[in-house]
Amino acid sequence: MSNLNLDPENLGTLDPHGGDHTHLWVISYSDFMTILMIFFLMLFAHRIWAKKVSWEERRFQQLHAAQEGQVGMVQRLSRLAALDVQAERIDIQLPDALLFGSGHADLQKSAKGLLAKIAPELITFNGDIVVEGHTDDLPLGPRSPYKSNWELSVARSFTVIAYLTQEGVAPAKISARGYGPYRPRVPNISAENREMNRRIEIVLLNPRKDKPRA
Repeated sequence: MSNLNLDPENLGTLDPHGGDHTHLWVISYSDFMTILMIFFLMLFAHRIWAKKVSWEERRFQQLHAAQEGQVGMVQRLSRLAALDVQAERIDIQLPDALLFGSGHADLQKSAKGLLAKIAPELITFNGDIVVEGHTDDLPLGPRSPYKSNWELSVARSFTVIAYLTQEGVAPAKISARGYGPYRPRVPNISAENREMNRRIEIVLLNPRKDKPRA
């Protein structure tokens, strides 16, 4: 009699060549789970990449719009005052004779009109604003209420920011500094040079590089 095992439990496991396929389904299932895991990882990575690309596109559009707006602002300000445009800052240069009386820090009427025209541009500007006061090296006259050029420069810069905030510039983004005669544009060797050094500078700092010069 034949020794062939006809047990129903073994019918699906016999191989004509003597192999045992009992655990082949385990291997197939493992391969399937690996492929499925790779698929979901790729799907997750694609979603992250898509979000990053979308964010970068929005950021580029915002920067492009800001650059266009800044160009327009520079063009408008150049009609009102002398400008020094640099990569990290824009300096609006206002001679002190246009703003103040000699040795004093009270704004003249013409100065208020000019600052009122500049203020709308400062209101929409997104970076920090520093108002710098500068003087020449000549001693103050006896009628000046200030003890030094340094003190005068601080008082003048503060007067300017007080008026600009009154016109609507946010106090949180504007500050005042006074340098007296210590940062001249040109050497104080002539009346013409000293007149250039007596000035107010309204410094607009690049929002991405918002540190004023030390």
